[in-house]
Amino acid sequence: MKKNVLFILFTLSVNSLFAQYNETIRTARPGQAVGPFTTGKYVFQVQSGLTHTDFDDSDLNFDGNSQDFFTIFRYGLLEDFELRTAFAYNSSEVAFSDNSSSKTNGLSLWVVSVRYNIVSGEGYKPSFGFQTDARLTWVDEDYQSEDITPKVMLIHSQKLSETFGLTTNWAVLWNDEGDARASYVINISFPLSDRLGSFVENYGEVANGNLTNRWDTGLGYLVNNNLLLDCSVGYGKNDGLTDWFVDAGISWRTKFK
Repeated sequence: MKKNVLFILFTLSVNSLFAQYNETIRTARPGQAVGPFTTGKYVFQVQSGLTHTDFDDSDLNFDGNSQDFFTIFRYGLLEDFELRTAFAYNSSEVAFSDNSSSKTNGLSLWVVSVRYNIVSGEGYKPSFGFQTDARLTWVDEDYQSEDITPKVMLIHSQKLSETFGLTTNWAVLWNDEGDARASYVINISFPLSDRLGSFVENYGEVANGNLTNRWDTGLGYLVNNNLLLDCSVGYGKNDGLTDWFVDAGISWRTKFK
């Protein structure tokens, strides 16, 4: 029974409930995958993390690093429907082969979105959710796009065995010119102890016929039913670009009467 807590923790619940509010917090941290479930009616949830990334491009002859602080605010209007908004602050530095360099920092992301839990499966039956995002233009100049850009995503999760669970995300997003690209996440999660869980994940994008993909893994520690601490690391190597990251964060929720 205690191991089920970790499946719930990573949105891969062994026991699906029609009520979205769960005994323990459901959060997308750590990792890239998000689960199909919402917070539950009148539940307010915050998910924050700090990421350090190093990158090096041998083809274009540049290297650098960045730090990103990312926060998501979630609120359940109904048991199966929630409102979301996300913000990111970025600070980055890039050095080029001609000894020039550039630095940027500021509010780099503002997204508003909604999530709807379509199906809550039982046992080995899958659960499905749908999320749509709008990336807003009201950010610092270095990160601005000309128009609001949308993203739609189908979310799936299910129990694979008494130990392993699967979450997948399948999305399409558009840029200013209206060009579309597809993205995916495939996440396998598993418990390590009563309160400690882990995962292995592959994620990537397909744009203009080119696939880029990365791997990451991490740990989540359930402090109590409403508080989760996490850390993760990731790595990618695509067309001359090599990058890796370390990330740490926290998720917390409260329910309003």
